[in-house]
Amino acid sequence: MTIPEILKELEPYTGKFPMKAMRAAIEQHEAITPELLKVLESVAAAPSEWAARNDNMLPMFAMFLLAQFREKPASPLLAKIVSAPGEIPFDLFGDTITEGLSQVFASVYDGNPAPLHGLVENEQVNEFVRSAALNTFLVLEHTDQMPRDTVLEYIRSLFHGKLQRTPSYAWSSLVCVVADLPAPELLEDVRQAYADGFVDTMVADLEGIERDANAPKPRRRDRQHLITDAIAEMEWWASFHPEDSWPKKMPNTDIPMPSPPPHVPTSYAAPKPYVSEPKIGRNDRCPCGSGKKYKKCCGKG
Repeated sequence: MTIPEILKELEPYTGKFPMKAMRAAIEQHEAITPELLKVLESVAAAPSEWAARNDNMLPMFAMFLLAQFREKPASPLLAKIVSAPGEIPFDLFGDTITEGLSQVFASVYDGNPAPLHGLVENEQVNEFVRSAALNTFLVLEHTDQMPRDTVLEYIRSLFHGKLQRTPSYAWSSLVCVVADLPAPELLEDVRQAYADGFVDTMVADLEGIERDANAPKPRRRDRQHLITDAIAEMEWWASFHPEDSWPKKMPNTDIPMPSPPPHVPTSYAAPKPYVSEPKIGRNDRCPCGSGKKYKKCCGKG
């Protein structure tokens, strides 16, 4: 396949994973990289316009391919794209914002943490993007791209002024980072954040944070990896296998739901429900019965 043919094949959402085009892109990675960077440059220049292009998958594929290729020029472009306000980052990249953005960021990290700092500390940035930027520091530490002391210094600075001292999801993400690192030396700062009422205890309970921060071994390292195979990361997504969706439609709330697949939630995060197509809207009422919006409850992921 030629480069234009690959790009054309990666653009539309068809319900099927474009395996042939992705393999061709990887085989021709040196030739296609400049074109993939141009895609991100275009998105960064007009994120809202790209977000309005329904079913255009090219930015998503470009992001994962550039992550596999370790293309550092993608780092500031991605940071600019996901700093777009409101739901634009989700319109562009879907659940990757909560499920894989930190791994992508770490895979294209160029040695400059300033864009990540900007995302974490900017209250105008989508709260889930801020969380992903915070979790990127865990991946950078785990993959030996950033010394633990540097990560600790930045986390400590957030507790001591760099994070606005008002309740927000960023505070809940911050204490979870302390637990996942783990960093028991920051537990006094964590306890003060709870005392000040900055942390949502529905997202992270203090007892669980303390237990995990004091654990002899780090937790959740399975999500602290770099992107080494874009195909393996993407081809299993439910969106590419709509015929396998479970359930086929959301059940009537008056009828008991079938048992979801087993999972093991972390000790401090609210259990995440098993969700299939069609997905629950992020502004819909959460099906767990809490009365909160899904994105403010079980959808925090």
